[in-house]
Amino acid sequence: METTPCLLCGATEAEPLFHLKDFLLGLPGSFHLVRCAECGLVYQNPRPTEAAIDAYYPPEYDPYVASPWEVPNPLTRAILVHGLAKRWKLVAKWAPNRSGQRRILDVGCATGVFLAAGSAEWAKVGVELSPKAAAFAREHFGLTVYEGMLEETPLEAESFDVITMWDVLEHLHDPRRTLARVRHLLRPDGIFIFRVPNFDAWDARLAGRYWAGLDQPRHLFVPDEAAIARLLTITGFRAAERLCMSGTYGVLVLSWRFWLREHVGAAGRRRAAERALNNPATRFALAPLLWAIDKVARKGSLLTVVARAVAR
Repeated sequence: METTPCLLCGATEAEPLFHLKDFLLGLPGSFHLVRCAECGLVYQNPRPTEAAIDAYYPPEYDPYVASPWEVPNPLTRAILVHGLAKRWKLVAKWAPNRSGQRRILDVGCATGVFLAAGSAEWAKVGVELSPKAAAFAREHFGLTVYEGMLEETPLEAESFDVITMWDVLEHLHDPRRTLARVRHLLRPDGIFIFRVPNFDAWDARLAGRYWAGLDQPRHLFVPDEAAIARLLTITGFRAAERLCMSGTYGVLVLSWRFWLREHVGAAGRRRAAERALNNPATRFALAPLLWAIDKVARKGSLLTVVARAVAR
């Protein structure tokens, strides 16, 4: 483990916020989230080093699973495919118009399902740390995927129209360095789209230490809108759109599961309590409320941001 100053402002003073374990995968260790006394960023300190963090991303980690088109449950499959379509709709809305084939780079592309869901009119490139996930993306979808960190990949400056990071930024040890690389790779009129856990979310307040968006030790920081605005300003971007477009129900179900594991001892009672929330009827009943939370209040569990580079 290593100690770290605030990832945004560099301050070293912080107040303790949560002392947590790995609720998602049950891997050993205890982890501390603190709040920066200077800028308010919530971040993990101390944290696993870049060399040690790989141990917390085993092959069964959710983003490394196979493609949604192979999910046997038709409802789950439809929801996953619809979510991919919504991401590409956002890309189409903001991508610059250009003659010829446009280029998109997905950073942390995992098994490549987002890129695979897009039209063949795009030239698609991925970057992924997991050799197994990158191999799946290449072999299953025929994608060009580089293994390793974005900063280490042999990509040309100003060569992409769109760069995406879906649930990746919060995993980075040095997000400022990575966003500087993103800006270097984007064409002057290109766009950067990313999604992060939203510490402003209503369910973050409701679930507290059990909120799935905290995901220790993999999430090295957990931003709110103010932190995202500051990060973009520091790295030479400005937000063109901010929205909560998906994921709140799934995060709510996972947070409920974490709470049940800590408070309900009998496995049968836990399963029954989880099914009370995690079922199609409840999801349908909650849909209007969650829609209002996402679309009107912008307090959903996941915040998606579309950003452009500020002219130098």
